[in-house]
Amino acid sequence: MKSKKRLFDHIGFALPLLLAVICVVSVSLRNHQASLAIPMPQEFIGEYSRDGEVWQTLTEGSDISALKGDLYLRGSFLWEMHEGWQLNFYRNHIGVQISVNGQLVYQDDIFDIPDLKPELFASMCVRAWRGTLVPAIRPEDTVEIYLHNPHVCGNGTAYRDFLTTLCSDPVEWSILELNLAPYGQRFRLAGVLFAAISLMLIGAAIAAVIMRIPVGGTLLKLGLLTLFAGGYVAFDSIDVSYWSDLNILNTYACQLCMMLATFCLCHFLSDHLTGKKRRAAKIAVTLSALLNSVLIALSFVGVTVIYDTLPYWAGAQILLCLLFLILYVPEVLRKDTKRLVPISAVALFAAMLLDFFGVGANIVWRAPCSKIVFAVLLVIHIVAAARGVVTNHRASIRAAKLEKELEDSRIAIMLSQIKPHFLYNVLNAIYHLYRKEPETAQEAVSSFAEYLRCNMLSIEKNEPIPFREEYQHIQTYLSLEQIRFREKLDVVYDVDVTDFKVPPLTVEPLVENAVKHGVTKKRGGGIVTISTGRIDGAVRITVADTGVGFDPDNYMADGKPHVGIRNVRDRLQHMVGGTLSITSSENGTVAVVTIPAKEDGK
Repeated sequence: MKSKKRLFDHIGFALPLLLAVICVVSVSLRNHQASLAIPMPQEFIGEYSRDGEVWQTLTEGSDISALKGDLYLRGSFLWEMHEGWQLNFYRNHIGVQISVNGQLVYQDDIFDIPDLKPELFASMCVRAWRGTLVPAIRPEDTVEIYLHNPHVCGNGTAYRDFLTTLCSDPVEWSILELNLAPYGQRFRLAGVLFAAISLMLIGAAIAAVIMRIPVGGTLLKLGLLTLFAGGYVAFDSIDVSYWSDLNILNTYACQLCMMLATFCLCHFLSDHLTGKKRRAAKIAVTLSALLNSVLIALSFVGVTVIYDTLPYWAGAQILLCLLFLILYVPEVLRKDTKRLVPISAVALFAAMLLDFFGVGANIVWRAPCSKIVFAVLLVIHIVAAARGVVTNHRASIRAAKLEKELEDSRIAIMLSQIKPHFLYNVLNAIYHLYRKEPETAQEAVSSFAEYLRCNMLSIEKNEPIPFREEYQHIQTYLSLEQIRFREKLDVVYDVDVTDFKVPPLTVEPLVENAVKHGVTKKRGGGIVTISTGRIDGAVRITVADTGVGFDPDNYMADGKPHVGIRNVRDRLQHMVGGTLSITSSENGTVAVVTIPAKEDGK
């Protein structure tokens, strides 16, 4: 309850500040926009033709898709323009030629070069604002416009974009640029912000690799995703041609960033799936990477231009989005998992599908859905990451405290195992053996020395050790106890699996309990059985005895410290994610250690 209350307090404090900043920025932009001279929108009235012979009246509903070939327009401008005025328009990967009363007033460079190869012709056709000084143009003058799409695909709305962005101004070209700036600034600022965040993530990934923290790969993928997304947002702004004169580079940078951001997103999200879903996602991402490589290579060697690869890439991404939606929707519906990543995945892929089908797109906002969703999710994940940092910091403090307690517990276990009475009994047994069985006594001395050495070494180890070492220690201990108790203690080994790791001194205390509190307390003694095996992929270690048993639910009520069992449980959980379960009755006790397959050290 306290953590939720603190969260609401933080939100209540931050929300007004955030809204105040948004308000100030918004008002500033509006005031800036209101103070600018506005270019006069120009409207073309007339008719259009596909072949220059059959003409139709141009209306808002006319089919003038750039995907259906070239377009011829003839008619007039609605508003008069004086000599020396500038006619401005948006050229969206098309060629433009304008004549007034038969006099050519504007022609793109691509029309000036004879016998230009188609791929070079297409590569010179970029997305940019253009303008030209015009003579005096009156509403009765005849205006002829030729629009050409050199691409095998192109943007279907390119001709409509040209007509709707026609504008003129009597002063200078900078008026249009200043009016477009507030729209473009949003994208550039977002791109710079994404780039800054990506650099922090990549830096954190490098630091994680140096410090051998396993999250380095995840941070690197997130950093690259944010970097390419920022590049796409920046280069996709409507006024990119004003702040970058390298128009062909702008086109390539925009599309390559879009391709790479999508690839990084799919690669990152495929890591959060498991089992068959993960394998299917990885195969799909690999195929997508191969397609991307082929398309980039073809554009690099000049077989095609990057803009003409868009239909093939988009078609593959639609299939990829559908696949990831199929894989992630069940993850959202599951109640036993954290849902932030699955919900983010579904939202992003759904937004990408909407963008591929052109929902909400216009010349200012291309692919609006994915941009908005990505920005919102980025903020959410940054907040979640910040909370995670705080949580991890608190967890590290708790872990340090626990480590100190575990260190004390290890020492306590060692001391409990070499208590004076144990030393006395073992040495006394060895003493009597020297009279009757000197060779056995000699072996016992060697085993006793090995036992003491292993206990001392176990105190120094803070990492899981091979079970073979723990098993050797157990055998040494039991051999000494058999010397002490003779026929009262029988030992059975059923160890099938040894190729895994355990925290040091976790199985041995269970064996000690079976001997000290189990079979040796029973009249006539009993049997201690140690067995290992793999069940459902997990390693299971069982220590069973036929001793007197005890009540597992109330064993702490006797006032004794029971350091061994508590220590075993803590270290199993925190070092290998394992568990310890104990069942007991009057016929004996069974202690079972289970270590998950992913933590068994194989």
